[in-house]
Amino acid sequence: MEVIKLLIEIVISFVCAVIVVCVHEYPRIICYKYLVHPLYKNETKVSFNPLKYMDPFGIISFVFLGAGWQKPFSFNTGRLRDKKKGLISITLIGILSNLLLMAVLIPIFVSTFRQNYYVTKFLFMLILFNLAIVIVNLLPVPPFDMVKIIQALNPHAYFKFVQYEKVIQALFILFLASGFISTLVNIIINSIFSTMIVTGV
Repeated sequence: MEVIKLLIEIVISFVCAVIVVCVHEYPRIICYKYLVHPLYKNETKVSFNPLKYMDPFGIISFVFLGAGWQKPFSFNTGRLRDKKKGLISITLIGILSNLLLMAVLIPIFVSTFRQNYYVTKFLFMLILFNLAIVIVNLLPVPPFDMVKIIQALNPHAYFKFVQYEKVIQALFILFLASGFISTLVNIIINSIFSTMIVTGV
């Protein structure tokens, strides 16, 4: 029975990881389509195939380390009506979408807590992964969102990051494997729940 329970939990974590990645990337795709210059509207093709945004190692990391990453939606900034504002908007909307879903899920999780183990597990992992993908994308690691924001605000600094991309990514993997990110995510989530309990929300 314990093996079956473990397998179900792995499946739940996998499903939650896929949902979180889609919630992060799909709004970015829609935003890009909206911000593309009219001259390129008909030429701009995008895909909503979730497999295009699933990084295998990122998904595995979500399932077994509690934090992971997506394969970022790739787009041509030269086709945007306003390159700087467009790049920032497309980048931030993914982060905001995850935070919004997390905000919606937290009161649902609290109101249904322990009514069903697997429902509770699913909601908790979904909340956890939403916060995890936000924190990961706020790290200055190519090709995640923070680097895109740096690209929009300071192209010179962006090219410095790109030069050391492999080193930064290697340090990120070590940082992630150490459990620091998942620990930080758990501390934040537990603080939110504790505050809600104390204030009676």
